[in-house]
Amino acid sequence: MTELVGRHLEEMANMRASRKRRVVALCSFVSVLLFTFYGMLHFLEQQYYLSTFNLLCLIAIASNYLYFYHHSDNTSYADLFLSAILLTKGVILLLYGQHMIGNVLWLFPIIAAVIFINDFRIGLVFSCSFFMLIGVSVQLSGADILPQYLPIDRFFLSLIALCCMCHISSYYYNKAVCYIQHLYQEGIEDLAYTDQLTGLANRWSFETWAREKLSQQTDKKTITALVFLDIDNFKSINDSYGHEVGDRVLQYFANRLKNNVRNKDRKTDKHDYSIARFAGDEFVLLLYDIKTVKDLDGVLNRICYLFEDKYQGSEMINNLTVSIGAALFPSDADNLAELTRCADKAMYAAKHNGKNQYQYYQHISLDHTEASTATHSATVTPIKKASESYT
Repeated sequence: MTELVGRHLEEMANMRASRKRRVVALCSFVSVLLFTFYGMLHFLEQQYYLSTFNLLCLIAIASNYLYFYHHSDNTSYADLFLSAILLTKGVILLLYGQHMIGNVLWLFPIIAAVIFINDFRIGLVFSCSFFMLIGVSVQLSGADILPQYLPIDRFFLSLIALCCMCHISSYYYNKAVCYIQHLYQEGIEDLAYTDQLTGLANRWSFETWAREKLSQQTDKKTITALVFLDIDNFKSINDSYGHEVGDRVLQYFANRLKNNVRNKDRKTDKHDYSIARFAGDEFVLLLYDIKTVKDLDGVLNRICYLFEDKYQGSEMINNLTVSIGAALFPSDADNLAELTRCADKAMYAAKHNGKNQYQYYQHISLDHTEASTATHSATVTPIKKASESYT
């Protein structure tokens, strides 16, 4: 399933830590293999000091990796410790370069690994310091540590080019991550994917999520329904009490919806975009994995009674009621656009038949389907009669 980017904005904001864990793990694994190989090689060549050094580095990196693996939430020093070991190995290559001509080329992957393991600024400090140390060592040794086929100027140019490419990559990656973290801290996810008044999903995020969700509904034993809701006579509330009161009514209704209708995926236990403010006083739900029609009736009936205890505000508003229309997938329609049209038509059928009720699209009579001005439709499920003061 293709996920909304905003759904994983927090994960994206934490990608720096995730990337660091992976890079440290990969570099540790490769280093363990190399130190094991060269430790055995130096031992066979009777270079016991170098063999012992490789063994100590192997133990240190393995211990660091095991600690990192079992405490993956705390990796603040694992990268620095690994960098210190690699740089120490680089120093040994410089000191004993005359005895290991050609092995000094390992300085290239060492300095690249140090740059990528650490954050940009720390990697820049480490690489520049180590580069100066390499320069001093090469100049003092008179190029004895370099292979004959690699002149000093070519060696330094290659090393500078490698450092520049690695630092440029690290810089722009760091810049992108900082930008994403900045967006996350400012709540860009809420701005882009939720309705600012009610806190519910907005129309765009709902439709994007719903298309993917409908494509997953292959189980014919469960029921999937698109539900349209409209607060009856909401325009008169705005006209009589003002838009500020109308906004509070919408917020109250949205909160009651969130508290009374499941909006978490049963498999992942994460909030989804199944409840949304569609437009004005219209709300939309996508109910899925409903076992029976009776269960669906119970959900719709519960929604109709959300205003039963009356809206508690400073203004004395008459009883609020809701008209609901439901369309079933895939029996009424097999795509979101058509399903939306069917649910909207069912909702208006409920309104035209007296409001304060819910109705299924499949129960609308042929006359009402062809002419929205019809006064009667088939199989309407009334909830309760509106009060005499209801207009």
